[in-house]
Amino acid sequence: MSIIIALSLIVEFLYFFFYDFSKSRSRGARHFAIRAMAGATGTALVVLETLSPDPVDTRHFLLDIMAVVEILLMYPCSFEKPSVSLWTTLLIVAAVVLSFLFSLLFPSMNTSFRSGRIFFSYVVMLVVFNLYFLSVAYKRLGGIRLFFRNTAVWHNLEDYSRFMYSHCFLCLALYSVCAVLLPGNAGEIMTVTCVVLLMILYGILYTRDMTGRTLVLNAETEKKVKDIIKGNLRTSFIDKAEEDKKMNNLYNRVMLYMNEKKPYLDPSFHMEDMAGELYSNKLYLSRTINILSGRNFRQFINYHRIQYALSLFKKDPRLKVGEVASMSGFNSTVSFNMAFKVNTGKTPSEWLQEHSLERIGRL
Repeated sequence: MSIIIALSLIVEFLYFFFYDFSKSRSRGARHFAIRAMAGATGTALVVLETLSPDPVDTRHFLLDIMAVVEILLMYPCSFEKPSVSLWTTLLIVAAVVLSFLFSLLFPSMNTSFRSGRIFFSYVVMLVVFNLYFLSVAYKRLGGIRLFFRNTAVWHNLEDYSRFMYSHCFLCLALYSVCAVLLPGNAGEIMTVTCVVLLMILYGILYTRDMTGRTLVLNAETEKKVKDIIKGNLRTSFIDKAEEDKKMNNLYNRVMLYMNEKKPYLDPSFHMEDMAGELYSNKLYLSRTINILSGRNFRQFINYHRIQYALSLFKKDPRLKVGEVASMSGFNSTVSFNMAFKVNTGKTPSEWLQEHSLERIGRL
């Protein structure tokens, strides 16, 4: 049974690793490095456990997959920087590998010591796990602006999904401790069951991290949420009860004006200017933009400015951030950076790095 479990784990780890490698366009990014580290670490640990001179113990495979599942749980959401996740990943990998090497260097130690290795690794993993999420929560709750950004809805969905997966993980961690402590066949059956459940959770988490989906909502609903956030509410999923022919006609004129005249490139452009150009009441125009784009006027203008900035960067990645900010209609680089982060989830430098890696990947 232990050999079957080992082979199953290796197959799963390698499958997701190579599938991710073939699909990912930014293999040099930290996000890919975290996913790759999970798969590579899991594979290496299972192989080493199998080849070690000690008898193969299914409980140690349980420890291995617990570690890699935790890595995927701490994978950064779209509003988090990957550097913290990367360092915590390295810490978990180091703890599990060192505990394995220590038990390998002292084969004369008794069985209780080898069981102690499992609990030592568990303690490290759970401490790191809790400290990581406490730091994420502290940072999130410390910035009140995050709660009022147009991307807050999606960030909350990511938080809810992570909470659900973390709850499953902690339940399985408790279950696995019981399996390790229970002697005989009953303990072995519980251990195998726990490994299978963790393998399922690993597959779900890897898919979530690789695709950027929550896997809590269906794909169509997630797309609608993202479209609303991006200001693409000019689609068929607006409630018909709120549909207003006059308002839709005005919004069509707004979009035509924005795409053809590009008034947002003027830093002094205001609502009064647009209302005058479109011969519309300022309050009604503001309400139309708010309902049909999901943004207030300033957010709406900044969205178009950032889209224009992205087109400039794609044409010439060598442009400086300050130059692009000025060419896109921003008064300062600071306001440009803030709007860029709100609309893309990344800073200009992070976006440029990923874009350059994608271009290299396509070549």
